[in-house]
Amino acid sequence: MNPKNFNLSLLIIICLSSNILAQKILNPEKTAIEISDIQNMLGTWTGTLTYLDYTSNNPYTMPCGLVIKTKKENRKLNLYYTYPNEPKANSKGKLKISKDNFKLNGKTIISRSTLSDGTTQIVTRYSNKDGNDRKKALIRNSYIIGADKLIIRKEVQFEGTTEWLKRNEFNFNRG
Repeated sequence: MNPKNFNLSLLIIICLSSNILAQKILNPEKTAIEISDIQNMLGTWTGTLTYLDYTSNNPYTMPCGLVIKTKKENRKLNLYYTYPNEPKANSKGKLKISKDNFKLNGKTIISRSTLSDGTTQIVTRYSNKDGNDRKKALIRNSYIIGADKLIIRKEVQFEGTTEWLKRNEFNFNRG
């Protein structure tokens, strides 16, 4: 191999091994979650959960609280949901960020954008089953993150359809 080509190849390998440079070179659309996104999610939130009841096919809204704490160097977020009117429904969740920042809970981030109000929207998409009869579907999770606003939305597109149904949406304000 020509020494010039070898040096160029070595330089390229070194650059690609750097996570930051690799993200910018391989993913110019910024589909990685950023530390600032995670920091904006931390804390106490108050708001509502609206979900589609597949039995009645009607949306149902209830008050909801959320506390988000971090573990493992901002790679794992623990979510503690409270429902003042239905305390038996209180639950825990998690958001685990991959080491390369390109996945949430093992699902690839397909987009990261800044919305007109200055919030950040992160979207993941994957195949799974949903509904009472467990039909095959595409699932799209959206996270809209701002200093005082947090929305976590799950949408479903059943196999053989083009319509996205809003399965549930948590809508929070800092509080």
